[in-house]
Amino acid sequence: MAVNSKVKRFLKYFHIGKSTNDWKNKSIIVFGDSIVAGQELVREETPYRDAVYAKLASYYLHAHKLENFAETGTGQFKGQHNLDQLAGWMHSFEGSIQHYCQEIRQADVVLIAYGNNDWKQPNPDGSLHTLDEVKVKLRENIQRIRRINHHIQLVGVLETLAFRKHKPAWHLEGPNGFTYEEMLSAFIEIYQECQVPIFDIRDYHLGNHIDEYVDDRDHFTLAVHKQIAKCLADFVRHGYQSPTQRFGETVKFVFTDDLFEDSQMRQELFKQVRNQAKQGKCSEVLWFGLVANYQTQLDNLFAENELPADLKITNIYQYYAAPLRYNGELDELSLKESELFNSNDISFIHFDGENKISLLNIDNTWSDEVTSHQFNESWLEHYISLKDQVYLWHDNQFVQVNPIEI
Repeated sequence: MAVNSKVKRFLKYFHIGKSTNDWKNKSIIVFGDSIVAGQELVREETPYRDAVYAKLASYYLHAHKLENFAETGTGQFKGQHNLDQLAGWMHSFEGSIQHYCQEIRQADVVLIAYGNNDWKQPNPDGSLHTLDEVKVKLRENIQRIRRINHHIQLVGVLETLAFRKHKPAWHLEGPNGFTYEEMLSAFIEIYQECQVPIFDIRDYHLGNHIDEYVDDRDHFTLAVHKQIAKCLADFVRHGYQSPTQRFGETVKFVFTDDLFEDSQMRQELFKQVRNQAKQGKCSEVLWFGLVANYQTQLDNLFAENELPADLKITNIYQYYAAPLRYNGELDELSLKESELFNSNDISFIHFDGENKISLLNIDNTWSDEVTSHQFNESWLEHYISLKDQVYLWHDNQFVQVNPIEI
């Protein structure tokens, strides 16, 4: 006997024991622009919808299906001109919601990945929109989706930094009169107001460096799409919360001395860490030493110096041993001849005899050799995001710096 659609929906949403924090057997929809559509993912051909992070994450999470309705050049205020003419409807966010309302009605999760074009492009008729109008549009579009499907899980994606002339466009004002930073803040404000979980790739130390973008502007390389996919899967599995949301923001101190030897720099570091703790802030120390018996030395460091229990110490070699691990575990590293191996006995860093280092890339190729100083600087530039509070050692004291200057 056929079960009517209302009963099916009831069973679908009220099935006992069904988790809301996984995508197994669920239907996923993506609304967004060229970044998640796959535009210029690989220089020679475009788009690559099957290789973008949303599609890969749906594989990892065993989703029933993912429908990617993202389109190049689209936003909340404009569609894609040629496609609009061909299809007979505007491929803006609002237009896509109206056109795909039946798919929304049957979906479990909707990813919203707009913003870039709202910042850098005027309206189709050449008029401009204000930051307040961006907020109004986003709020209304969220409400439209929820009216169509009361049980839908929404996720807001903040997926790109954007570069112009090889520099972050963070403080660059677009034609509509607001900066990229202000645009991103507007999206965050509305997502929080509407209680929409925010997947911010900066919480996973991605999207901070120009070499992660295939066109030196907006669109991610294939390798970064793969990394973002793993992070999105982590985000979903942990109740739509990133590591930063789970464990809190950290005030970052870049420590270039030996962490296990007493020094003026170390004394000042511990003083600053304790001051941050008194203000209710968690600190994170970023440092670059490769030492034996690392876990034992860390335990002794905390015990002997009465450091805050929530102090996070992130070592460059431990990070690269498992860059997408966020449970606080440490690897047992082993140095065999000129190569450093992780706990899985995989070589991931190569040293040569002239103080040069190369790193195993995500595609299992080796990076170009660089000096140890360049290696350390590159890690900081990738790891630190523009929303971080960062301190560097300067003139015998830790001084707060703008992350954009690192």
